[in-house]
Amino acid sequence: MPLPSKSILVGHNPIKASDGQLTADSLRRLSTVSTDSDYELVHFGEPYDLSQVEAEDAVSDHDNASTASDNSYISLTPAFYHHHISPYGRRYHGFQSSCGYILPNDPPEQDREDLLHLLSLGLIYGRHFLSPIGDNLNKILDLGCGTGQWTVEIADKFPFAKVVGVDLSPIQPVMSPENVEWWVDDVEDEEENFFETERNDYDFVHARYLLSMLVDPAGLIGKCFEPGGWIETQDLHPQIKSDDNSIPAKDTYPPAQFMDLAHIAWARAGVDCRITPQIGEMMKRAGFVNVTCRQFRVPLGPWPRDERMKNLGTLLGAATEGLVPAIMATSSIRKCFVEEEVKELQEGCKRAMSDTKIHGYMWMYFWYGQKPLVEEETALV
Repeated sequence: MPLPSKSILVGHNPIKASDGQLTADSLRRLSTVSTDSDYELVHFGEPYDLSQVEAEDAVSDHDNASTASDNSYISLTPAFYHHHISPYGRRYHGFQSSCGYILPNDPPEQDREDLLHLLSLGLIYGRHFLSPIGDNLNKILDLGCGTGQWTVEIADKFPFAKVVGVDLSPIQPVMSPENVEWWVDDVEDEEENFFETERNDYDFVHARYLLSMLVDPAGLIGKCFEPGGWIETQDLHPQIKSDDNSIPAKDTYPPAQFMDLAHIAWARAGVDCRITPQIGEMMKRAGFVNVTCRQFRVPLGPWPRDERMKNLGTLLGAATEGLVPAIMATSSIRKCFVEEEVKELQEGCKRAMSDTKIHGYMWMYFWYGQKPLVEEETALV
């Protein structure tokens, strides 16, 4: 049975004006709604056991086993053995009581994460990072690795490096390169977390679509890592822009209305999802040098004439369309809407993002910096 909710239940249509549009006053009212949620705990299962699989599969290919392995998960807490199912049908990670991350981990969200992976690769012409890290890497860390696409691909590129993927949910591939290790953990947990257990000696730390979803992104940056090593973050800034004023007024443009709702949902979880432009300053305060920013416009929808940009716009539009039901399923937002209103907003966003007369885009920020060598740190002091 769901746990009792402490949320303030607001009546139907609390944030709609007479014409059915969101109002500024109603958005302010919505920000007072609690994020306490009613989740049902469901058992996920034990970590994958390679010995059991080998016993059951007598026809395993020895050659393939030399390049791919069944990587069991390492977890610091028993929380990862469980998922949580919300009253609105979405499935979430097992760290609900201690973590501010509000998005689900179910198959629709995994598909959306894979779209964003393709978007990031396409944006920088198939590259996985922009940091000048060279080829001689011993340890690579992928924070918030999600479905593990980037982790696995980078492990193939650097077969002699140990590659560690850390995420709140065990949703990564069961079969992966031998040099991959999966951790399930909340890296923001101050009492016991990955950084307290694993040696922090990584040559390269990658965090994509993560820092803008953390309660304390600056704190996480400060925990990284080996002198001389690099950190790189890749994040969209969730504000829709246009260079030709083709975006309609907010009260008639559902994607902008949705971005406000998303900001409220994250804020109620203690997260500022609009910190992406400030990440470089966080790196500098943490002591990183050679801090560099690369910004890219990403079209929202298939409006560009250039085929490559049109494809990127289609990917971002699909990922944003999938984000709408994920955000609307959070308890702080969903309690204020009936199902028809959620569908109406999603359809409105889809129509607007498909309109080639509206030339909206978002900024994608690539920040990277280097931890000074020990002698450089001493000189700075």
